[in-house]
Amino acid sequence: MKPVLLLWFSLRPPVQDFAATDEQVARWRARVPELEIIHAKSQEEFVKNLSKATYVITYHFAQTWCSLAYRLKWIATPAAGKEVLGADIPDRIRLTNGTFHGRRMAETALGMLLSVRRGLLPGLGLCSPESPWPEGIRGLRALDRSHAVILGYGNIGRHIGRLLEGLNVRVTGVRRANLDKLDGLLPTADALFLALPATPETDKILNAERLALLPPHAVVINVGRGNAIDEDALSAALREKRLHAAFLDVASEEPYPADGQLLHTERCFLLPHVSAVAPDYLDLAFDEWMEIYERDYKAQQK
Repeated sequence: MKPVLLLWFSLRPPVQDFAATDEQVARWRARVPELEIIHAKSQEEFVKNLSKATYVITYHFAQTWCSLAYRLKWIATPAAGKEVLGADIPDRIRLTNGTFHGRRMAETALGMLLSVRRGLLPGLGLCSPESPWPEGIRGLRALDRSHAVILGYGNIGRHIGRLLEGLNVRVTGVRRANLDKLDGLLPTADALFLALPATPETDKILNAERLALLPPHAVVINVGRGNAIDEDALSAALREKRLHAAFLDVASEEPYPADGQLLHTERCFLLPHVSAVAPDYLDLAFDEWMEIYERDYKAQQK
């Protein structure tokens, strides 16, 4: 009897590239012929097969399911956030989170900054039908020789930094070890990127006082977690033109409410938590899973 790799990819609201296609699963089966891969299409099917599973790849795992998973050695979730899975996994089961997101998220983050700095979005000067030949476009600046501060200089932050450095942007990464330097860096930041996890320490780390330290032409870009920004203070800074623009892939409440103030704040651009989305999202996740499996588990199956 082959060991079982059980897959279940279900998110609400659904995102196409976060769900596996039959073609993808067929390719993965060919890569691990020594395993039986079961692709559950529903929660009911996932729970029904959980007692067979040696390995699981999923976004969600309920606490009550732990007692059913008596053969389970390893749960891998493609999600980067530690809080996403939804259960306190017992020590006997290994838990890993995805670390592959940086490449795609960095592309999105760079696109955000380029869109703002070169005025490529409505409300930023160049895409306005009322002004086909605008004068004095506020905020139109070069990335070349500008300064970007990246708050959260882990895997994702370093990917962002590498792309920026390729455009001759001076990059300063801020981690826990040099967090005391942040306030001194903010007045020199043309762009502030946040790529932080959701923890009590990061809650509203970008507050009104720190927003006030940024120059008026600065851009704030958050691709980490929504808890990191005081959204009331951010909205006020944008409305009062103490900050040029903000690009947020995440918010404190998701999906973001239709009556939320940021939706009605000029030069605040919201994405629905999709900065890592691409057709190869789950292929990258499976590649990462394979690296760990071949290193730590494959010999056990022989």
